[in-house]
Amino acid sequence: MSVAPAPSTSSMPTSSLDGLVLTQAAAQHGVLSTAQLLAAGHPPRRLVELVRAGVLLHPGRGLYLVAALARDDEIDRHRQLVAGAFLLYADAVLTGTTALLAHGIPVWGVPLGRPALRRPMKRSGGMSAFWVRQASGAVVDTPWGPASPVAEALALHAVDHGIVPGVVSADAALRDARAGVEELDAAVEVVSGWVHGSRAVAMRALADGRRESVGESRCGVALAMAGIRVVPQVVISGRNGEFVARVDFVVEGTKVIVEFDGRVKYRSGDPSLLWAEKRREDALRALGYVVVRITWADLEVPGAVVGKVRAAMANAG
Repeated sequence: MSVAPAPSTSSMPTSSLDGLVLTQAAAQHGVLSTAQLLAAGHPPRRLVELVRAGVLLHPGRGLYLVAALARDDEIDRHRQLVAGAFLLYADAVLTGTTALLAHGIPVWGVPLGRPALRRPMKRSGGMSAFWVRQASGAVVDTPWGPASPVAEALALHAVDHGIVPGVVSADAALRDARAGVEELDAAVEVVSGWVHGSRAVAMRALADGRRESVGESRCGVALAMAGIRVVPQVVISGRNGEFVARVDFVVEGTKVIVEFDGRVKYRSGDPSLLWAEKRREDALRALGYVVVRITWADLEVPGAVVGKVRAAMANAG
């Protein structure tokens, strides 16, 4: 009985992968290492073909992502690359922005193209898929894998991405008791002398766990940088001590209220919600308060938030 010769690599279809390989990839958040693909019988030339055909993506040396399993969401794709990092580096620890995501701390306004890792070996800068710091330190478990503690991650996040993104995440971590004030102070002290360490120092000075959203954090920073002191989450009482409202900010020493209007609860156009908000604002005005509403659009225009608040302060004076 004759046996047909095995097909050559060049004649193999480039539009699919073996089911076992796909199953393995699915268990690893869609990623595979070069070593795993070679072990599955895919020589280097085959891998080139699969990338050219769009079956595999090649985010960095030694790592492949099955295109059909690739996620469009930035955070989900970041998570996939994190899984790839642990396939390649047994000693990797998530740090900075990536550690915050692993801890479930929100981040805002930062690129998420490359996970941030720390490794004890003498290497830094990383590769196209990852940013690597040579460092060691405390390690804690997260749903994504071993990572820096939250306070350390917050300090490095500010160093890497700036004051406002740092404050947004620090506010959330402090608010939810994911990091303590003393822990954050100690972590900032460690990086204070680094290049861009002043960003972390400023982040710590401006962070306030009473703020309740990204928009409120950004408002708070804008006003603080302009020298306008505000108190977050103030309860306003009526003349007889009855509860009237809890407001986002009151400008210290004035009757100016600053509200960040994210408009989430008003998008439905529900008349009862709109009417309740009108009555709430009327009650505040009746007590002599001037109410300033800040929108997302205001946050994107330099000076707009400060200008609106200063105008209200002048009218209240």
